[in-house]
Amino acid sequence: MKTLTDSRRRVAAAGLVTSVLVAGCGDSSEIGSSNRGAGSETETTSVENAFIVPRFIPESCAIQVGDAAALTFTVTNNRITEPERLLGIETPAAEAIRLSPDATLRIPPETSIAAGQPIEDVTDGTPDRPFTAVVEGLRESARPGTSVDMTFHFDKQGDLEMKVPIEACPTQK
Repeated sequence: MKTLTDSRRRVAAAGLVTSVLVAGCGDSSEIGSSNRGAGSETETTSVENAFIVPRFIPESCAIQVGDAAALTFTVTNNRITEPERLLGIETPAAEAIRLSPDATLRIPPETSIAAGQPIEDVTDGTPDRPFTAVVEGLRESARPGTSVDMTFHFDKQGDLEMKVPIEACPTQK
Protein backbone atom coordinates (compact mmCIF):
# COMPACT_ATOMS: atom_id res chain seq x y z
CA MET A 1 0.00 0.00 0.00
CA LYS A 2 1.42 3.38 -1.05
CA THR A 3 1.32 6.20 1.41
CA LEU A 4 1.15 9.93 0.81
CA THR A 5 4.75 10.20 2.06
CA ASP A 6 6.00 7.77 -0.62
CA SER A 7 4.28 9.83 -3.33
CA ARG A 8 5.84 13.05 -2.03
CA ARG A 9 9.30 11.44 -2.01
CA ARG A 10 8.90 10.34 -5.66
CA VAL A 11 7.74 13.83 -6.71
CA ALA A 12 10.66 15.43 -4.83
CA ALA A 13 13.14 12.98 -6.39
CA ALA A 14 11.75 13.63 -9.88
CA GLY A 15 12.01 17.38 -9.27
CA LEU A 16 15.62 17.04 -8.14
CA VAL A 17 16.57 14.97 -11.20
CA THR A 18 14.87 17.48 -13.51
CA SER A 19 16.69 20.40 -11.82
CA VAL A 20 20.06 18.71 -12.27
CA LEU A 21 19.36 17.93 -15.92
CA VAL A 22 18.13 21.46 -16.69
CA ALA A 23 21.13 23.01 -14.91
CA GLY A 24 23.43 20.92 -17.10
CA CYS A 25 21.87 22.37 -20.25
CA GLY A 26 23.08 25.93 -19.66
CA ASP A 27 25.39 27.93 -21.88
CA SER A 28 28.62 25.94 -21.93
CA SER A 29 30.67 28.77 -23.51
CA GLU A 30 31.64 29.94 -20.00
CA ILE A 31 33.03 26.55 -19.01
CA GLY A 32 36.75 26.16 -19.51
CA SER A 33 39.81 24.83 -17.80
CA SER A 34 39.73 24.59 -14.03
CA ASN A 35 43.14 26.29 -13.99
CA ARG A 36 42.99 29.83 -12.72
CA GLY A 37 43.86 32.22 -15.52
CA ALA A 38 43.62 29.49 -18.14
CA GLY A 39 42.68 29.91 -21.75
CA SER A 40 45.80 31.42 -23.29
CA GLU A 41 47.06 28.20 -24.77
CA THR A 42 48.51 28.30 -28.28
CA GLU A 43 50.48 25.71 -30.18
CA THR A 44 53.78 27.35 -29.26
CA THR A 45 53.44 29.35 -26.01
CA SER A 46 50.95 29.14 -23.16
CA VAL A 47 50.29 30.87 -19.84
CA GLU A 48 48.48 28.81 -17.21
CA ASN A 49 47.58 29.05 -13.53
CA ALA A 50 47.81 32.84 -13.51
CA PHE A 51 46.33 34.61 -10.50
CA ILE A 52 46.94 37.66 -8.33
CA VAL A 53 47.52 37.17 -4.61
CA PRO A 54 46.88 40.35 -2.59
CA ARG A 55 49.06 41.09 0.44
CA PHE A 56 47.87 39.31 3.60
CA ILE A 57 46.06 41.66 5.97
CA PRO A 58 44.77 39.94 9.13
CA GLU A 59 40.96 39.66 9.22
CA SER A 60 40.60 41.57 5.95
CA CYS A 61 39.57 40.56 2.47
CA ALA A 62 40.14 43.86 0.70
CA ILE A 63 42.82 45.35 -1.52
CA GLN A 64 44.05 48.84 -0.78
CA VAL A 65 44.15 51.09 -3.83
CA GLY A 66 47.81 51.68 -4.68
CA ASP A 67 48.91 48.50 -2.88
CA ALA A 68 51.05 45.69 -4.37
CA ALA A 69 50.26 42.01 -4.90
CA ALA A 70 52.08 38.90 -6.09
CA LEU A 71 51.37 37.56 -9.58
CA THR A 72 51.68 33.81 -9.99
CA PHE A 73 51.74 32.05 -13.38
CA THR A 74 53.44 29.36 -15.46
CA VAL A 75 54.68 29.91 -19.02
CA THR A 76 55.31 26.92 -21.30
CA ASN A 77 57.37 27.11 -24.48
CA ASN A 78 56.24 24.24 -26.71
CA ARG A 79 58.71 25.04 -29.50
CA ILE A 80 61.12 22.21 -30.29
CA THR A 81 64.23 24.27 -31.05
CA GLU A 82 63.64 27.98 -30.34
CA PRO A 83 63.69 29.72 -26.96
CA GLU A 84 60.90 32.17 -26.08
CA ARG A 85 61.28 35.40 -24.13
CA LEU A 86 58.72 36.96 -21.80
CA LEU A 87 59.24 40.67 -22.44
CA GLY A 88 56.73 42.05 -19.96
CA ILE A 89 53.19 41.99 -18.60
CA GLU A 90 50.53 44.71 -18.47
CA THR A 91 47.09 45.22 -16.94
CA PRO A 92 44.79 48.24 -16.78
CA ALA A 93 44.09 47.23 -13.14
CA ALA A 94 47.55 48.37 -11.95
CA GLU A 95 50.26 50.91 -12.63
CA ALA A 96 52.92 48.30 -13.49
CA ILE A 97 54.00 44.68 -13.23
CA ARG A 98 57.62 44.24 -12.20
CA LEU A 99 59.53 41.05 -13.08
CA SER A 100 62.60 40.28 -11.01
CA PRO A 101 65.51 39.59 -11.30
CA ASP A 102 65.43 40.18 -15.08
CA ALA A 103 63.09 42.32 -17.14
CA THR A 104 63.23 39.68 -19.88
CA LEU A 105 62.85 36.01 -19.00
CA ARG A 106 64.19 33.31 -21.35
CA ILE A 107 62.15 30.10 -21.66
CA PRO A 108 64.18 27.31 -23.30
CA PRO A 109 62.50 25.04 -25.88
CA GLU A 110 60.05 22.45 -24.52
CA THR A 111 60.22 23.79 -20.95
CA SER A 112 58.20 25.84 -18.47
CA ILE A 113 58.99 28.55 -15.97
CA ALA A 114 56.80 29.50 -13.02
CA ALA A 115 56.78 32.71 -10.98
CA GLY A 116 58.28 31.98 -7.57
CA GLN A 117 60.23 28.96 -8.80
CA PRO A 118 63.98 28.87 -9.61
CA ILE A 119 65.00 29.16 -13.24
CA GLU A 120 67.62 26.51 -13.83
CA ASP A 121 70.77 27.60 -15.63
CA VAL A 122 73.30 24.80 -15.54
CA THR A 123 75.83 26.68 -17.69
CA ASP A 124 76.72 29.57 -15.35
CA GLY A 125 77.63 27.62 -12.18
CA THR A 126 75.70 29.97 -9.87
CA PRO A 127 72.81 28.95 -7.62
CA ASP A 128 69.46 29.02 -9.33
CA ARG A 129 67.26 31.92 -8.19
CA PRO A 130 63.49 32.20 -8.42
CA PHE A 131 61.95 34.98 -10.43
CA THR A 132 59.03 36.95 -9.10
CA ALA A 133 56.26 39.05 -10.58
CA VAL A 134 54.75 41.88 -8.53
CA VAL A 135 51.66 43.85 -9.51
CA GLU A 136 52.30 47.42 -8.31
CA GLY A 137 49.86 50.26 -7.76
CA LEU A 138 46.60 48.32 -7.83
CA ARG A 139 43.65 50.37 -9.04
CA GLU A 140 40.08 50.46 -7.77
CA SER A 141 38.99 47.95 -10.44
CA ALA A 142 41.14 45.24 -8.76
CA ARG A 143 38.78 43.60 -6.27
CA PRO A 144 39.17 40.21 -4.55
CA GLY A 145 37.11 37.47 -6.16
CA THR A 146 37.06 39.16 -9.59
CA SER A 147 39.24 38.89 -12.70
CA VAL A 148 41.24 41.54 -14.52
CA ASP A 149 42.43 41.74 -18.12
CA MET A 150 46.14 41.04 -18.49
CA THR A 151 48.48 40.99 -21.49
CA PHE A 152 51.65 38.90 -21.56
CA HIS A 153 54.17 40.19 -24.14
CA PHE A 154 56.39 37.56 -25.78
CA ASP A 155 59.23 37.87 -28.29
CA LYS A 156 58.09 35.11 -30.68
CA GLN A 157 54.41 34.55 -29.76
CA GLY A 158 53.49 38.22 -29.55
CA ASP A 159 50.77 39.25 -27.11
CA LEU A 160 48.59 36.80 -25.18
CA GLU A 161 45.55 38.41 -23.57
CA MET A 162 43.63 36.69 -20.79
CA LYS A 163 41.48 37.19 -17.71
CA VAL A 164 43.46 36.72 -14.51
CA PRO A 165 41.57 36.19 -11.25
CA ILE A 166 42.34 37.90 -7.96
CA GLU A 167 42.33 35.58 -4.95
CA ALA A 168 39.27 36.20 -2.82
CA CYS A 169 40.84 35.98 0.64
CA PRO A 170 44.59 35.44 0.85
CA THR A 171 45.93 33.50 3.83
CA GLN A 172 49.11 33.86 5.82
CA LYS A 173 51.99 31.81 4.36
